[in-house]
Amino acid sequence: MRRVGIIGVGLTDVGEHWDKSLDDLFVEAACKALDDAGVRKIDALYVGNMLSMFLREQGHLGAYLADKLGFRGIHAVSIEAGCASGGAALAEAVMAVKSGRFKLVLVGGVEKMTDTLTDEVTYGLTFAEDVYGMEYSGATFVGLNAMLHRLYMKRYGVSEEKITSLAVQAHENASKAKHAMFKKRITLEEALKSPMIADPIRLFDTSPICDGAAALVIAPINQEVDRRIIEIVGSSIATQTMSVYERRDMLWFEATNKAAKRALREAGISIRDVDLIEIHDAFTITGVLSLEALEVFNRGKAADEVFLGKTRLNGDIPVNTFGGLKARGHPIGATGIYQVVEAALQLRGEAGANQIKRDVKIALTQNIGGIDSTAVVHVLRRIK
Repeated sequence: MRRVGIIGVGLTDVGEHWDKSLDDLFVEAACKALDDAGVRKIDALYVGNMLSMFLREQGHLGAYLADKLGFRGIHAVSIEAGCASGGAALAEAVMAVKSGRFKLVLVGGVEKMTDTLTDEVTYGLTFAEDVYGMEYSGATFVGLNAMLHRLYMKRYGVSEEKITSLAVQAHENASKAKHAMFKKRITLEEALKSPMIADPIRLFDTSPICDGAAALVIAPINQEVDRRIIEIVGSSIATQTMSVYERRDMLWFEATNKAAKRALREAGISIRDVDLIEIHDAFTITGVLSLEALEVFNRGKAADEVFLGKTRLNGDIPVNTFGGLKARGHPIGATGIYQVVEAALQLRGEAGANQIKRDVKIALTQNIGGIDSTAVVHVLRRIK
């Protein structure tokens, strides 16, 4: 199996892009990645997207976006895995390059959400769960996460303040990030006074509806490599029972735990060797449970450790260094690619004001679909 490296990255600002279409966003990110890689031709295109068929009435994104880029005749497919669509697209592309099937592959994620009414977007997000079960019960996606939030507080005796502190940290990091949607710092007091969305989840505990696209160019690694090439040393997808109420433990992200163990084993390292992590914090409770499933912190302790500052930009283990889903934004199908682009920028020493001060060599990204129904974990390593 061949070694695989990231040779180019590109992204758009995350936000409300009223003047840009889905393909405008994707082409912008893709061209930046191709320019960064210094290539003009590719063998294949993989696109992560969740809601285009529903919100934009446009499917068949593989061929559609290959056509927009002028890459007619190539292998091109779109991948859907709920909010993990971007991560899953990269995982499939990595396998294709590793196996020798393709040499130069463009992998991107894109989502255009803000042109649609909030109610429609909210309904579309239920597609990441058991839709019929949710419609029958009247549950919502945020409502299910609120159940986990409340249960976590009760089981471990953790305060609302400690869980919400993850959002405060996210806004602090995003305030320095050019491409982040929310660049305003917030205080814990402000976050705790924000409107209630689904008790106990408040407005500042949730990620925003937004637009964005990100892209990578990956290729086999030769013996002579450039410092800017970041190797993908671990890549894994895992799944678990879709409905949280049917799981043995609602507070254990089993898919994340399995995917992380496989990816770390492939990389030949442990979680203690990782220098920075990009987690899927669609809600603050999701981020807390993700840190525990990754075994960064013990169960019931992640919120405490975040509150103490362990995960800040220059803390013991920096988390979501550009603001994560909460503050950089969560353009669903693109999120997993944004995470990897941001991790690669840190490893290349090109993160600007968000650059971690100490030397960083290994990064891990975790992208989930639904409430950990699918988890995709990638491990990246700086070669030189």
